[in-house]
Amino acid sequence: MSDPATPRYRATLALPHTRTVLALGILTRLASGLIPFAVLISFTQRHGIGAAGLASGALMLAIALPGPARARWCARRGPWALIGMSAASAALFVTGAATLSLRMWAVPLTVITAAGTLLPPLAPTLRAVWSRLMPDKQHLQSVHALDSTVEELTFIVAPLLGTAGMSLTSPPWTLVAGAALLPLAALGLSRLLHALPAAETEKASGSNSATGQGSIIRSRVGQGIVVPIITLGLCAGGLNVIIPQATAGFSGVTSSGYSFAAFSLGGLAGGLLYGRRTWKASLRLRYTVSTLALGAGALVLAACATSPWVILAAFCVGLPMTPLFVIAYLLVDERIHPSRHAEANAWLGSGYNLGSAAGAALGGQLIDATGPRTTAVALAAVTALAALLSHRLPDESSQTTARDQTRDNASLEP
Repeated sequence: MSDPATPRYRATLALPHTRTVLALGILTRLASGLIPFAVLISFTQRHGIGAAGLASGALMLAIALPGPARARWCARRGPWALIGMSAASAALFVTGAATLSLRMWAVPLTVITAAGTLLPPLAPTLRAVWSRLMPDKQHLQSVHALDSTVEELTFIVAPLLGTAGMSLTSPPWTLVAGAALLPLAALGLSRLLHALPAAETEKASGSNSATGQGSIIRSRVGQGIVVPIITLGLCAGGLNVIIPQATAGFSGVTSSGYSFAAFSLGGLAGGLLYGRRTWKASLRLRYTVSTLALGAGALVLAACATSPWVILAAFCVGLPMTPLFVIAYLLVDERIHPSRHAEANAWLGSGYNLGSAAGAALGGQLIDATGPRTTAVALAAVTALAALLSHRLPDESSQTTARDQTRDNASLEP
């Protein structure tokens, strides 16, 4: 049962600006879901699946690799940088859609990849806003759980909306519609940021407090926060190739959808249950235990990889997914200087996406060589290593002072 002191989700939603930020998050994630889907279908229709695969992979890498750098650049220059970057990215996506009819598919591929490179860090910036809005850590935990649940639902709805849009118009026009959402979300986020008071630590340290420091991922704190999320991406990517191979043994590959749905359902259930409880254990311990739970789910997957119970195993792998993200966001709020929250959140998103791509690619090769069970066991071993790394985080309380945060971030210098 949840602790009576834990704020209910309804109470969290009643706080000022909460519904606005959630709505902006939906708008942002609809764009993030529609654009890659429209690019994949557009290239498939016009240039074939080979070109579509290259375009999809190039776009995802262009979004993920420079993600932290984009977030850091926008954090140093303020809300107008988000608007300018979103306008430039949307214009390039529209140009890419207009050139899809050309016989040389390398032209739209290049333009769309450039658009992905400039994709604004809207979601990481919105995540950073929560710590400025929530009055206490329990509300912050609840709102991160809510936001992560809404994110899961949005990415389920986006392909459905994309399919409906393509049936009414065409894939290139659906790409244009997704691109148009970017400046709208950026304008709304800019207005919200201007309406919020600056955080006290930002006032004290100045607007350029993020400058002159090394990359977050090169620090012990950054690695302890980001590596478990990369591992989560590896497991999700590995699951993408394990499930079809597993279901082919006792059913048809087309029935894989049930297991994928169970994985998403596990993430939704885990996030909602986690957000309703008051936890006395430190964030570091919760992060380590959740990472180990991910490994345990991978072991269940290994045991059930050749039976219909793979659906239950997929649910078990999904259970710690949203709690891991929620704890990671809370650790960012606790251990990273406020001026670098957007950058740190971008590292989480990029780490998951890159891990997912690597998990699918390496998992496919490993399945060919050894089978789905050994692949799942390998994923469990990787999560154990990630748990050890997360356990190396300094065991500090959530009431870390601004001075301690500044000292910790000074350690970002290698």
